[in-house]
Amino acid sequence: MPAFEYEALDPAGKRTKGLLSADSELAARRELRRRRLAPLKLARAGERRETSGLSLPRLGSPAGLKTADLMSITRQLSTLIDAGMPIEEAVGLVADQAETTRVRRTLMTVRGRVTEGERLSDAMAEHPESFPTVYRAMVSAGESSGGLGAVLERLAEYLEKSEALKRRVGVALIYPGVLGVLAILVVGVLMVFIVPRIAEQFTSLDVTLPLITRIMIALSQFLQAAWLWLLVGIAAAGLAASVLLRRPAVKAALDRTILRVPGLGGFVRKIESARFARTMSILIASGAVLPDALRAARRASANTRFQSLLAGVIEQVEQGRGLSDALRTTGWFPPLVVYMVASGERSGRIADMFARGAEHLEAEVDSAVGAGLSLLEPGIIIVMGGLVAGIVLSILLPILRLNTLAMGG
Repeated sequence: MPAFEYEALDPAGKRTKGLLSADSELAARRELRRRRLAPLKLARAGERRETSGLSLPRLGSPAGLKTADLMSITRQLSTLIDAGMPIEEAVGLVADQAETTRVRRTLMTVRGRVTEGERLSDAMAEHPESFPTVYRAMVSAGESSGGLGAVLERLAEYLEKSEALKRRVGVALIYPGVLGVLAILVVGVLMVFIVPRIAEQFTSLDVTLPLITRIMIALSQFLQAAWLWLLVGIAAAGLAASVLLRRPAVKAALDRTILRVPGLGGFVRKIESARFARTMSILIASGAVLPDALRAARRASANTRFQSLLAGVIEQVEQGRGLSDALRTTGWFPPLVVYMVASGERSGRIADMFARGAEHLEAEVDSAVGAGLSLLEPGIIIVMGGLVAGIVLSILLPILRLNTLAMGG
């Protein structure tokens, strides 16, 4: 049954908004009157309203569900469906318990389409910003195999692991972030307020200043004169980069460049390989056929180079070549993962082998993240110390030179 968004007046004359399910708009209005509400606006949930004139996108407000919301929804749906509850009732119950309007509206729309006879994955496809392509592919595989509850449970576990890693990185970045901001502030104060005053004393003297002092004075004068334009330039560069990265050619060039960077390229390969192995393990265990699972895993990748390599793998598999052989030809995956896939092909336990490979790669990624974060803090301290030392030297060297000249005189 469809979901409708409404805005109405209660008996006290206060405006109220909400969602309700009804067979039609007329039935929705009747339900509102039964609740003693006077409808002002009524529209089917998910319907796009027409706007007149030009409209700018709303910055800072996410269009879809947050990862935490999707994780909670997936876990609740898994529990309810495993308990034998029909899909439309499970979605409706989770929607009723939702704390935010965005979650409730999205789930009520999905429930309405499921009630009308659509598959859950097809109903979710109406909200691609909330339910990613690979998420819907996994749900579709679960529906086809009859094990939707188990698939949702695996999805929830995968989302929880990903979110836990993001939280760990976020918490670990707090201290280095604060330290970096303080370093910028200290250097800024020194360059804008301290160095100019000392430079006034030096310029009044007929003496050749050291090179480092001249550089610092020039930087200080530049920051004083152009700090506003510098901020505008940084903001404009960030905006231009975000626009350019939406172009496939620019994104592909950036991905290729990142893969060539020592250290960073290998880290990106591990992340993409781990995501691919985890996605494949869930899809194959859910009953998806190999080419479809590969296509879904390809869409889950964020790297265009990896996507093109997987396109070649899909073509080779459809031509009858073994998956492990096709993966080996890419040169992307670690030998251990390829060996595990080959072992899974021979034993018929390819989903288990992909899961083990994913665990191995995820452990390596977690270790690499921990090592990188442990090096970030001392790196910031060293850079900050170097900058401050340079400023101090630019001040002390002229003073020492003046003392030397005075003593010599």
